[in-house]
Amino acid sequence: MMMPRFAGPSSSALLALVFVATSIVATFSLGSSTLAEQSGGWREHCHGTGSCRASTPRASVHSFMPQTTTQVFFVSTSSNLQGGYDVEADYLYINDVASQIPDIATIHNGRTFEVIQGLVWGEQEFVSNSTNVLLWTMFVDGNEQASGEIDLSASRALPSEINAGTASVSNSGTHTIEVVVSVDDIESGASRDYQSFNKGASFAPLVVVLVFAVTTHMVELSLGLGVFVGACMVSGTITDGFKTTLDTYILEALASVDHGFVYLFALFMSGMVGMLERSGGLIGITDALRRFVRTARSAQLTAFTCGLIIFFDDYANTLVAGASMRPLLDAMCVSREKLAFIVDATAAPIASIVPISSWVGFEVGLIQAELDKILARDPNPSIVTTGFGVFLETIKYRYYCIFMLFLMPMLIIADRDLGPMLIAERRCRIYARTDGGDGAARATGGDEQLKSTNAPTPDTPCRWWNMAFPVLMLIFYIFYLLIVTGDDGSGTQSFLDIMQNADSYSALLWGTMAGALTAWAFYSLQDKKGDRIIWFNVKGHVGKLRRWCTSCFQRFRRNESLDEYEEDEGVEEKEHSKPLMNYRDGMDSFLRGLEHIFGALVVLTLAWASGHIMTAVGLDRFFGVLISESNLNYQMLPTISFVVSMVIAFATGTSWGTMTIMFPLMLGPSYDASGGDPVIFYGVTAGILAGAVAGDHASPIS
Repeated sequence: MMMPRFAGPSSSALLALVFVATSIVATFSLGSSTLAEQSGGWREHCHGTGSCRASTPRASVHSFMPQTTTQVFFVSTSSNLQGGYDVEADYLYINDVASQIPDIATIHNGRTFEVIQGLVWGEQEFVSNSTNVLLWTMFVDGNEQASGEIDLSASRALPSEINAGTASVSNSGTHTIEVVVSVDDIESGASRDYQSFNKGASFAPLVVVLVFAVTTHMVELSLGLGVFVGACMVSGTITDGFKTTLDTYILEALASVDHGFVYLFALFMSGMVGMLERSGGLIGITDALRRFVRTARSAQLTAFTCGLIIFFDDYANTLVAGASMRPLLDAMCVSREKLAFIVDATAAPIASIVPISSWVGFEVGLIQAELDKILARDPNPSIVTTGFGVFLETIKYRYYCIFMLFLMPMLIIADRDLGPMLIAERRCRIYARTDGGDGAARATGGDEQLKSTNAPTPDTPCRWWNMAFPVLMLIFYIFYLLIVTGDDGSGTQSFLDIMQNADSYSALLWGTMAGALTAWAFYSLQDKKGDRIIWFNVKGHVGKLRRWCTSCFQRFRRNESLDEYEEDEGVEEKEHSKPLMNYRDGMDSFLRGLEHIFGALVVLTLAWASGHIMTAVGLDRFFGVLISESNLNYQMLPTISFVVSMVIAFATGTSWGTMTIMFPLMLGPSYDASGGDPVIFYGVTAGILAGAVAGDHASPIS
């Protein structure tokens, strides 16, 4: 879409003031509204029974049942008049008895399951000869497994669901489960096909992901094949597996409202990082740190500090710290291997534990999904009931991330290296190499890979405040919204209680967008001329308005062509100050900032689908039985979760994909096995998060 060519010269300044006011007013007005009511709409829905509960298992991604709303009618208890009923069998689903996991999509041979039948009641016709008895019979592959009856006159409310009994199957293949219900002369039935296999087969999708990740080094292909194999196991045929891979698992991962919050938050954060980069703020902060560099030790500490400062995104951290610190460390005879270790060992650990980063929305979403399942079984748990609250509780247990952040300055200050790193450092120090050493020679195309497509123009003065101010405002916006959404108005909450009860989805979404708008407005208030920054350049804007009006007047008088005018304007513009970032530059840098997150969003979508597949084939049930019925000490679960997560992340090269796979497999079973012990639950959660980062660090395909 073409932009107007003759926008007024003061439009950037006017839009800047408008966006500053809009960002601040919108943030405060959002915070003062009743956010708890707004945020609860997508997590709960009410049924006809009058009680509300978390999203029911029937609406889960692996259920092929349509979500229904039950109508409730009442029967007369008069002795002179009895009711006649119109009943219809609606949805049908099964629960795993041993693990109490609801709405399972597949059956494991030999495991007992219970059948739940939904009922829909029509309008009553009062007759005098009704039996007031609901009869039901449950069949598996045409063989009767259970039957029973319910006295409808015993309660004023008609049942919306009935437990149709338990059953099990011993052979693999397709099994048809059917329930027939009847009242008087009205009879109705519902049936559903399920695939069954041995419990060990539930590892198949995970094995496919790991094998293809190791052999192809392509995370997207590996996750996609894992989803496809699992979909074939659930549906029973390759054709249906192909269809459900796309229109059920991947589409449902995209359509989830909670996932949409994560998508938008990640996009807004990436767009803001793009604006920080285009403004020269990221380079400015590194240039400011360079003043303290005198030795190789101080150069490495500067690179580490730069990684801590750029905490909000690991990609931006790697890109900026790696590219900007490379010439500095080369001049101090530091090897490229050491620079890569410093940057990589700082970026992910700091981004994963800071509550304001591109990671937190994803991590909180995964935790909240498992908390909802636990709350459905235990309405009064002994743990924090919000994903953000659990995230805060796990920070103190993220031992690997904390260890790496302390180990790095210790190694730098002590000037100690081991193994191949020691050899690389000695080669650079002894021979006074300022070319990065052998690591730079082996990194074919490394400079091109680190080169950003969103770098500031050569005439842009790089100032540290162009990063510091927007980031500080981002932190302010998000913390303000967290406090407002978490405050219940009682005045008795501690700060931690407020943070735990906060609506992190809304705070992160609104805060990042407000931060991006504030950053653009802040840049629009600055003009650049040579190597100088001119603030509130009113005189320059007035002069530019005068020149613009004069040029337009002369153009119309001489009837010059548009091309001639644009050429004259370009020549004249070089002699005067220009906006640091006008609205065109702001939008372009924001959109270019989205480019680097696209690949991560693809992996993220496939990772969500993979997590759903793992539960659909019953891998969570396998882990649940293994943990609860074995002699395993539940106090070992945090360590086990860390080790398993590290192995999966090492094989797949993706920390986010590992988290998506591990959370459904470990959180619920560990909560049940430990009896709801908060320390164990937080430790298992932290073990998954830290193990995913550790394996990703060591992975050769990351």
